[in-house]
Amino acid sequence: MVIVYMFWHWPERAAGYEDGLVEFHRELARAGVPGLFGSAAYRVEGLPWLGAETGYEDWYVVGGLGDLEALNREAVAPPLRAHHDRPALAAAGGAGGLYQVHSGTLDLDQETVTWLAKPKGASYPDFYASLPPTRFMLRRQMVLGPAPEFCAAGELPGERVSRRTRLEV
Repeated sequence: MVIVYMFWHWPERAAGYEDGLVEFHRELARAGVPGLFGSAAYRVEGLPWLGAETGYEDWYVVGGLGDLEALNREAVAPPLRAHHDRPALAAAGGAGGLYQVHSGTLDLDQETVTWLAKPKGASYPDFYASLPPTRFMLRRQMVLGPAPEFCAAGELPGERVSRRTRLEV
């Protein structure tokens, strides 16, 4: 099972925010957190659930729900604390969600993703059958924030985000 913890956030103070975010992801990659397969940070615009027009979307890829405990603990442990706190203390707000890879192969370099919801009343088998093939599809596992139930790399009806800019970590 592969789980992606997503965290959407926006700065209260823009000066240095993005640099601090990049620094945190670099240091997190070096830390060797058990169960963390990788992470990525993206600048995003126009997501309806953001508290601002421009914000950030962090993806943390772990092997399962149990690995979230190590990530949560290590992200604020003494070796990473200052790197974590630089963007965290400058954030105006945030929301998160847990997504499981439903199909395909997750690609953190995918520039465009589509956020979509299953139509009310549709069964999951009918919904899946109605979709064209995608590189990957993630399905929300827990409602922790306002984002839709699915995120896919492909041409689907929904909220397409093509202005995703992956930050170089």
